[in-house]
Amino acid sequence: MNKKLKGFTLTELIIVIAIIGILSALLVPSYMGWIVKSRIREQNNNAKIIFNAAQTVVQDYRFKERKMEDSKKNVGSGKFEFYWDKNTGASASGDASKVTDTAFINEFARQVNRIYADQSETTYKIYVENYMVKSVVSASGNSNRHKGSYPTKQDSINSTTIQGFDMSTIVLS
Repeated sequence: MNKKLKGFTLTELIIVIAIIGILSALLVPSYMGWIVKSRIREQNNNAKIIFNAAQTVVQDYRFKERKMEDSKKNVGSGKFEFYWDKNTGASASGDASKVTDTAFINEFARQVNRIYADQSETTYKIYVENYMVKSVVSASGNSNRHKGSYPTKQDSINSTTIQGFDMSTIVLS
């Protein structure tokens, strides 16, 4: 009875494990970079959707307010910044007529979020000037490390400003 044992030797197993270790050391950083770029790209796409939704809402206001007196206009020819923090909206600043009016802010938020469906998962900031949406910044997750913007798109996690927005203040405090 001459049985021949089949299998790998210890040396062969160590070599295979070493090769797998080297390959994973090379591929994991690339994969992590791909994930970061994917999340930034997703937020850029969200910012574009929000931009278009906000522009639709602002143009509706422009149409409704075209014959109103300046003191009665909600948006007017001024500028304002609008924040959405996954739950509520707020106006950060601006000189448009009623940007501090809670009813206007709630209605603006409702109209934008009626078009943009992921409002419960996204924090965003909209900058409007003279009935035109100039830029949108969006972020997702608690850390908000992955931010996107439109019309200028983000391409890295280290960007700190986008079209006048300080990226560190995207979340309502």
